Amino acid sequence: MTFMKLFIPLFFLIYPLYFTAQTPAVELIEDKQAKRWTLYAQNNTDIEQEAFLMVKGEGFRRSADRPIIKKIPPHSKVVMIILIPLKGATPTYTKIFTFEEQLQTIKKRKGEGQAERVNLLPVDPEQLTVFIENDCEKCSYLTDYLRNQRIKHRALDIKKNNAVFNLMWKHLKDSVSGRELIKMPVLMHQEKMYFDIIDMEHFIQNFNWEKID
Repeated sequence: MTFMKLFIPLFFLIYPLYFTAQTPAVELIEDKQAKRWTLYAQNNTDIEQEAFLMVKGEGFRRSADRPIIKKIPPHSKVVMIILIPLKGATPTYTKIFTFEEQLQTIKKRKGEGQAERVNLLPVDPEQLTVFIENDCEKCSYLTDYLRNQRIKHRALDIKKNNAVFNLMWKHLKDSVSGRELIKMPVLMHQEKMYFDIIDMEHFIQNFNWEKID
């Protein structure tokens, strides 16, 4: 009886602490309805957070391959993207979701000032840098063109290493207002970002490639 009397109050002391620890600072909430799937970012902290979401899906009315960066006010929920399933299709998607505080925590765990396993050189403003990913037709179209025309560039795959993803994040969040839809590939040259290319062939024809060293 004495053991049970001690166990019960201890359980109720530990119970709320356990569930509090499980609540993430920023979480992705998925609301799947018959006609629309809405993905929210919910900020559970007392400070503004910056969330990054990239989804790649099949069976939707529009492509779900659109990375998004949005600012999330304290203790609030913001719509990141709405996906419309096609009739008769079985919609599926994969996602990458992270936020600024989480990235900073990962860096601290690795150790401030310590060399990372991947020696990723900083972006040279005078060099064309192209962030790409696998299974991206526009990325392949662009890199094939750059190779065939022998245009000097640096291609970085965001899916191969977290350091590449973090590098793209760092430069994007300094260039967008937090409301843009970002489509791959992402180009950087002379501190200017190109992240919303709808028609790649039109972009290639109209871009001034002569200014690339």
